Amino acid sequence: MEVTAHRTQIYLTREQYLFLNNQAEKKGISLAAVIRELIDEKMPRDEAYENNPLFSLGREGLIMGRKEGSRSHDEYIYRGKK
Repeated sequence: MEVTAHRTQIYLTREQYLFLNNQAEKKGISLAAVIRELIDEKMPRDEAYENNPLFSLGREGLIMGRKEGSRSHDEYIYRGKK
C-alpha cells in the first residue's frame, strides 16, 4: 500500500510543544511521529461505522403502520385523516 504524505505546518503553544517533545523523547521517535499517532488515535475506524447500530436502521426495511406514509405524510401530520 502506497502512503502519500502531505507536508503541513502548524503553530503550537509552548505547553503543546513541550508535551509533544517530551512524548517524542520518551518513545524515541520524532515529534511528527507523535503527532501522527495522536491523530490516528482520534480518527474513526471503518469498523466503528460498520458496527454502529444507528447505521443498521432501515436495512431490513421499516414498517410504520401506514402504507402511504412517505407520500401522504403531510396529511397524517398536519391535517389528520381525510
